[in-house]
Amino acid sequence: MTTIVSSSVVTGSSGATYISGMSGLDTAALIQAAVEARMQPAYAIDSQRQVLDAKVAAFQELNGLLETLADSVTGLSGQADAETFAKRAAYLTSTLDTPANHLTATVADEAALGVYDIEVIQLAASHKVASAEQAGDAALGLNGSFSLAADGAAGATITVTADMTVSDVAAVINAASADTGVVATLVGTSDGNKTLVLSTVDTGVSMTAGADTGGVLTGLGLTAADGSFAHEVQAAQDAVLTVDGITVTSASNEIEDVVPGVSLSLYAATAGETITLEVGQDLGSVKESIEAFVEAFNAVRAFAITHQQTEEGVGAAEDAVLFADSTLKSVTADLYDAVGTAVEVDGVTHTLATLGITMGAGATLSIDEDKLTESLLQHADVVQAFFASTATSSSVDLAVISLPETVPPGDHTVDVTVDPGTGAVTAASIGGVALSVSGATLSGPPGTAYEGLRMVYTGTGGTSATLTVSQGLADQVLGMVDAATNDTDGLITTKLDGLDATIEDKDARRATIADRAADYEQTLILYYARLEEQIALAQTKLQYIEALFNNSDD
Repeated sequence: MTTIVSSSVVTGSSGATYISGMSGLDTAALIQAAVEARMQPAYAIDSQRQVLDAKVAAFQELNGLLETLADSVTGLSGQADAETFAKRAAYLTSTLDTPANHLTATVADEAALGVYDIEVIQLAASHKVASAEQAGDAALGLNGSFSLAADGAAGATITVTADMTVSDVAAVINAASADTGVVATLVGTSDGNKTLVLSTVDTGVSMTAGADTGGVLTGLGLTAADGSFAHEVQAAQDAVLTVDGITVTSASNEIEDVVPGVSLSLYAATAGETITLEVGQDLGSVKESIEAFVEAFNAVRAFAITHQQTEEGVGAAEDAVLFADSTLKSVTADLYDAVGTAVEVDGVTHTLATLGITMGAGATLSIDEDKLTESLLQHADVVQAFFASTATSSSVDLAVISLPETVPPGDHTVDVTVDPGTGAVTAASIGGVALSVSGATLSGPPGTAYEGLRMVYTGTGGTSATLTVSQGLADQVLGMVDAATNDTDGLITTKLDGLDATIEDKDARRATIADRAADYEQTLILYYARLEEQIALAQTKLQYIEALFNNSDD
């Protein structure tokens, strides 16, 4: 009897190959099962790694949301280079229906707050002259040249040939406008006929035309026999206006720095009426920043809600990766403390609700548009005091230029020493911490709570003054976000560092398990390969013996 055994070549995960099945046993399956048993701890680590990766992604998302929150209040804090409360805007009021149809104002942030009454008496105008009516497509038959220039321009010579039409002449003039300061247009005055109109590019300046050879200017009807313009459509004129009764003239309708930081664009005379221009805080920018803060806060709150969700009979919901996490709890608690800020202004305590911002369902913020607008229009100082930190000095000679959010609220003693001979500041300190002195400027030293603090002292003698700091909501939020996200020891930074270390450790452990499983697989492959070989030899011998017995029977 002959037994036929099926075999196959098997390659292990380590790359080793052997012939399996020669013995009739599925040794490949036996090896795989044994290796899989050794790999179970690695698969458990894979599951743990997925949880850790999800936590890392969640904390990174939270970190980004908090940074967006910080960005939204930076301008409100007064710490930014372009502080929101320092921005200026122009507000126009008048008995005229639409003041902006007569003038608009552009205000720089350095402009002083103020109110101005403006009357536009006349607009600046370009000098315009017209030719006689010409046949539109017919050659003019003029051959010669003339000079053309606006006041203050270099000027140019315009050459005309007999085959040119009035359109050709206009094109030649426009080609030289950069030198002449004059442009040409064509007005269709009757069927097929056109009138050439010359205008100065700039308002408030006149043009001259002369050196006429070949009678071109007179042939076009631009000048009379005495050389003067034959048809002056509009004389050049300056803009004339009054600002608080003071007459202002300008060659242009764009008037820069009519008062420091304020520029006007004039569009029409006001016909005896006045327009009141108020230079005030840019309340629109303040409102936009407050709206951005509310949106950013609610985004953080929505994140927290997601990670607080539960499922009945299960516990934490699938998306609640940070369920019951102490870091998330700490961050949200600090944020709630910040938005619960109360600020006293002139003896009256104000909260977010006072300004028209209330906390509703889900602990999210909502804005009462009418109330917030009223607060900005009627009590802009309260809004600023609520959001931005303030510092007041007991000495009129000590002024604060820059107040970082790191300066704790409360009273701080500032001591200034002055050389009695020169009047120069020789030393200064705040709360016992030495300040850097540069002329009259006093700066907080790096690495302290006063880093970024800048003050100016203008006194002639030494002093000991009290600096009272009140921390606004924006600075509280910035401090809270920094405590959570700063790269050195922020709560989230520390958490992420710990998670990364755990992941690194688990990856190393998994690699060790996988290496050992691969080694074990190699050992099994060699073992079963030898076993297969021995069984194969035994089967060969058995077949040989069976063949001998069969031959004896014959």
